[in-house]
Amino acid sequence: MLPFIFFRAFSVFRGQFFLIVFCLWANTVHATEVQQAEISIRGTQYVLSADIDYQLSDTAKEALQNGVPLFWTVRVKLLQQRDILWSKTLMDASIRYRLQYHALLNMYRVVIVQPDSKTIEQSGDSHNFSTLSAALDSMANLRNMPLLDVTEIQPEKQYFVHIKAQFERDALPLPLRPIAYTNRQWYLSSDWTVWSLLPVPNTQGNP
Repeated sequence: MLPFIFFRAFSVFRGQFFLIVFCLWANTVHATEVQQAEISIRGTQYVLSADIDYQLSDTAKEALQNGVPLFWTVRVKLLQQRDILWSKTLMDASIRYRLQYHALLNMYRVVIVQPDSKTIEQSGDSHNFSTLSAALDSMANLRNMPLLDVTEIQPEKQYFVHIKAQFERDALPLPLRPIAYTNRQWYLSSDWTVWSLLPVPNTQGNP
């Protein structure tokens, strides 16, 4: 009887232990989130505007304060759904950001990194900010990204826009990379968020 009671008490304790560990693990997630997006028409093109909420964990903030640059890539894909084959990719674009803190200036710098740049310092537009929140806000607003010309839409087809803000753990300094893949404090990417692209209503013909 005593071993059975001991085993049952151990089972209850083990369940509670794993529940506590799971709660602590879940609370360490500091993922970025695509909060909202709007697809509209400018001229003859569909364009995408989106707001992204970047969340940094305490570990990421500490690394940033110690001069470690952090990189995110905002990816936008436009897919045409097909009944038989897999979806057709019509567009796959990206914007890459580098965020870094300069201790001597006490400033945060955001650089838009061009994919064909030889050096990050000469890669694209850069802006300095006095606070971390202002720097993250500058990366948060995606406005009027061209997607597709209206004339290329087939009304009988379905189209979907996918957007994701991906934190680049591979861009961290080499000693940090193994830790970044096992520590939830470095899971700073958003999930893929999907919106349907609706064709323009046909206004021609009889009313």
